[in-house]
Amino acid sequence: MKRLIYSIFSILLLFGCSDSKQVYTRQVLSFGTQIDVTLFGVKPSKADEAIQEIETQLDVMHSQWHAWQKSTLTDLNDKLRKGEPFEVNPTLLPLILQSQQLYTQSNGLFNPAIGKLIELWGFYKDNPEDNQSIPSKEDIDSLLKSNPNMMDIRISGTELTGFNQDLQIDFGGYAKGFGVDRLVELLKAQGINNALINAGGDIRGIGFVGDRPWRIAIQHPIKDKTLGWIELEDDESIFTSGDYRRKYSVDGKQYHHIIDPRTGYPSEHAHSVTVIHPSGAIADAAATALMVAKPSEWFDIARRIGLNHLLVVDKDGQLYSDQLFAERIVLIDHSQIINNLGSL
Repeated sequence: MKRLIYSIFSILLLFGCSDSKQVYTRQVLSFGTQIDVTLFGVKPSKADEAIQEIETQLDVMHSQWHAWQKSTLTDLNDKLRKGEPFEVNPTLLPLILQSQQLYTQSNGLFNPAIGKLIELWGFYKDNPEDNQSIPSKEDIDSLLKSNPNMMDIRISGTELTGFNQDLQIDFGGYAKGFGVDRLVELLKAQGINNALINAGGDIRGIGFVGDRPWRIAIQHPIKDKTLGWIELEDDESIFTSGDYRRKYSVDGKQYHHIIDPRTGYPSEHAHSVTVIHPSGAIADAAATALMVAKPSEWFDIARRIGLNHLLVVDKDGQLYSDQLFAERIVLIDHSQIINNLGSL
């Protein structure tokens, strides 16, 4: 999550060369990925001010939410494991409250309390591809028996108490969306209403780019090409969770970072899940939960969380989506068939 500014540049749109019709893009490394912030129709001085504030906020998020480097979150985990009441840092309380709600809505498939399992699988490092082995079945079964989950945290006002010594909160399947939402709120507060934030392919857009919507490409999780593209409506998030990102191989078999809290092993029912929702936080958590879900659960979990746009590429490379997503996506390969899940 170290921050590094790669480049600063502006691009004049072909259909307008006035100062009020410039696109400004900055690239920053945070949340373990590249974050591109694109602003449209903003004066250079205001764009610089907004980007500087975004960089400051990303530094704050890093100090608060990092799962294994010392942070506000690691301090909270130390206190939760003691099983004694304590005053929670107010910056973390909204994340915990919403995570408990999403845990319930997803039938426990979104469970940030399984940080010990994620650490056991070797994903508490910047380069997990260096892993040379996988956890023992005995260690995995021990954590499954303990069953740490978000409801092991009792909340009383601003006071928390943990009731499981194996509690270890990891917001890796959620914090990026929550952070993107915070950055969008910051931009809106500065009067910027046309912007796109792309956090490693997880995107939230507000307004438009000139007289057209923001057009987003969706990566194919198996083939090295674009699956299709979609135009965002005003203030929408499109997030993807997939098995092709943080991963490593042992004895010719790949293991990825999305762990099924029911089995203790990486999820195995889909290559990727893409969802659309106004909230980046909800979209992020929903995509994670649906990667874990069985095919028979996709529709129910999506509906419980409040989604109405869902696209799944299953383990066989088959596409499944609800009716609305199918109507909006433009596929690059026109021979590709989308299996319709119905209307959410």
